Amino acid sequence: MSKTAFLEDVCEILDSQRVPVTSKDRKKGIYPYYGANGIQDYVDNYIFDDELVLLAEDGGNFGSKDKPIAYRVSGKCWVNNHAHVLKAKDCIDIDYLCYSLMFYDVSSLVNGATRQKLNQAVMRKMLIPLPNKSEQCNIVLRLNKVTYLIDLCNTILSNHGVSGRCCLPLRRWQHEKVCHARRSLLKG
Repeated sequence: MSKTAFLEDVCEILDSQRVPVTSKDRKKGIYPYYGANGIQDYVDNYIFDDELVLLAEDGGNFGSKDKPIAYRVSGKCWVNNHAHVLKAKDCIDIDYLCYSLMFYDVSSLVNGATRQKLNQAVMRKMLIPLPNKSEQCNIVLRLNKVTYLIDLCNTILSNHGVSGRCCLPLRRWQHEKVCHARRSLLKG
């Protein structure tokens, strides 16, 4: 039987280290400047140098079946205040953490009429299925294979002048598999 854990119990939350910088105050450089949905710019300095998962706080792809709300970053980077910054603890594989959050249904957790927001207090209590490390790695391996196939499909189509949107059924299938696995693990 798999157990579950609150997000705050499986990762360090490094939000207090984030620093937003307006576009006019950014100095161009080589370090990625991340926001809710990925790289926003490149800047001349960094505030993080680690393996991290970024989870959209506001302005994220909440409710999308095609675009994730979480993504992995590695190395030197800057993160603004639109993404929560998570560092996996020893009990969880960082890629498993990311996959667990990518398509997490936050519809009942976000608030805000014009711009939905996943505040930190609510985020801390998100439930994460927590199988043993070996099973986490097996899940990651399987999902990495699907992700590779989706990326390969997009590349091939793009090289032939066809929109990658043709691969959306694969992305939706991956989303359904992740959600099904999460539900199964939560039920024990």
